[in-house]
Amino acid sequence: MSISARQRQEIEEFLIDYAAAIDDGGLERWPDFFGDPCLYKIVSKENFDSGLPLALLLCDSPGMIRDRCDAFAKLNVYGPRAWRHMTGQLRLTEDGDSIRARSNFVIFESLSGEDTHILCAGEYCDVLVRRDGALKFRERICIYDTTMIPNSIVMPI
Repeated sequence: MSISARQRQEIEEFLIDYAAAIDDGGLERWPDFFGDPCLYKIVSKENFDSGLPLALLLCDSPGMIRDRCDAFAKLNVYGPRAWRHMTGQLRLTEDGDSIRARSNFVIFESLSGEDTHILCAGEYCDVLVRRDGALKFRERICIYDTTMIPNSIVMPI
């Protein structure tokens, strides 16, 4: 069975809503994008390609996602900034009861009094499922291209 135009549009809107929640300061909505079970990981391309387990951030349950959300919102101390996600075209494949989605991303960061710069670029590798009629991430693997860890990852990417 192939992915219909309606399904593609629904997935695109889900991913746009995800980026908007982060970019627009709605971080409290971030956990709502994940199902149970779930996996969220930020990992370098070098580690991902080599199969190495070390990740910048790893959450493997809804509880860990909520905990990390609270830390991002309440515990981390950082200066004001604006993020803007730009994502590339989706590559979608069905995999049983789930859909695999891959897309490139670039996140721009603007700090007060500084020029806008690229925070990081890479690829999202997602597994999407439907729970109670809504799309959710079973997995969101954020693979950043550089070997250097971006030093201002203060929110989920």
